[in-house]
Amino acid sequence: MRILIAEDELLERKAMKKFIEQNFADMTVVGEAVNGRMAIELAAAEKPDVIFMDIKMPGINGLEAIREIHKVHPQTKFILVSAYDSFDYAKEAMQYGIKDYILKPGKKEEIVKAIMRIKKEVEAEKEQQQQSRAIIEERFLQHARKQKGAGDLVALKQQLFPEMKSGSFLVITFSDHRYGDQLEEVLASICPYTFIYQLSEGRAIVCILADVVMEKAELLSMAKRISNQLAGAVYIGIGFPVKRVEQLYQSYEQAYTASLQLATDQKSNFSFPSEKAQDTAREHRLEALVSLVEKGNGEEAVQLFQQYQAQFSENMLEELYLNIKSLFMERDMELGVRAYSMLKTSEDWCDFLLLSCMHMQQLHQSKQYMEQVKQYIAEHYQEPLTLEKVAATVHLSTNYFSNLFKQELGETFTDYIAKIRMQQAKKLIESNQYTLKEISYMVGYNNPNYFSRVFRKHFNESPKQFQRSIFK
Repeated sequence: MRILIAEDELLERKAMKKFIEQNFADMTVVGEAVNGRMAIELAAAEKPDVIFMDIKMPGINGLEAIREIHKVHPQTKFILVSAYDSFDYAKEAMQYGIKDYILKPGKKEEIVKAIMRIKKEVEAEKEQQQQSRAIIEERFLQHARKQKGAGDLVALKQQLFPEMKSGSFLVITFSDHRYGDQLEEVLASICPYTFIYQLSEGRAIVCILADVVMEKAELLSMAKRISNQLAGAVYIGIGFPVKRVEQLYQSYEQAYTASLQLATDQKSNFSFPSEKAQDTAREHRLEALVSLVEKGNGEEAVQLFQQYQAQFSENMLEELYLNIKSLFMERDMELGVRAYSMLKTSEDWCDFLLLSCMHMQQLHQSKQYMEQVKQYIAEHYQEPLTLEKVAATVHLSTNYFSNLFKQELGETFTDYIAKIRMQQAKKLIESNQYTLKEISYMVGYNNPNYFSRVFRKHFNESPKQFQRSIFK
């Protein structure tokens, strides 16, 4: 615990310092102030945990100094020291959370009790801060590895690492989990910058955050030294350094890709991703884009494209266009948007992706409508069914529903109803449990003669002829 003594009387100050150093091995007197102004300056420079503050000092007095220090360092604890037993002083001090007030000459027991009370409070606060920071760092690491949530990541960076000028990821794969136990010590001895890491299933994800712009050579050197220190079968994938916290996910993906490549090739223990590995990663991103378009997820597709557009070559963009076009052709749909030659800017591509996704959403919605309609017909085919009645079940206009039905199912509503009813009639006849008249009513026809005509149209024979043929 770091202690500052603010006391204008030399003998009192030296006596307090000697008492603390002799009785508390885990405490250090980091400064001595002879007046309030000096106390403010030393508090700013040394950031003590506790300040013994004399109330009566020349110039700025103890309470004025406490007010100034409290504004900048509200976590600092104070123990007031005074030759005067003044309730007014104590009352004012309470505003700043000061609970200990020692009268000169202070008794050893009082000083010890005051220090121990403050020590427990400081230790409890530090433990809580460490736990809170660990939770926030975990959130930072999660956000840094993902493409989404850039706003949250920037806010976390300002809270945790405001001095960050560059960052990079290492992904370390272990052959033996025991190497993970050594990792923090090894990183601390090698990495001169702030780092946070996470261990999971034989792999360590390390995020390095520097207050300078890191170079690739420096990261390569660090990875080499980490590999040598661990002295085992470890593969360290290195992500290229980035200057913006929102770009950290790219470094993570590069490090992860390199780690997998190293484990596969087993030719080196540390490396940045090879050009081949990066090409493979870009192909995966193209596949992900096509998949998003197929699902109709326009916002995600645009976001993914914007994040990786700079990495896509002209050939890859043309491939993306052709793959999306194939999606539409496979579904007998017109692309309905611009030709490839018209996609020149980022805005053009974003519009193209959004429109493609909108068409896919309409297709999915249409299929959902038809699935609902087919289910409804399967459950109610024996009832009088009209185009208007069934269209209302999916909240569509009659004309739109009629066109959509023909487009999706390849036949008119009337023909589809008749087909379903005839399939059911055929099954009922085969069961040999009902008369043909009963079956006519059971499948939704009140006129047995009309039922017979529809049956003949579908099966080229009357219900009676069909019945005779199967029960000869």
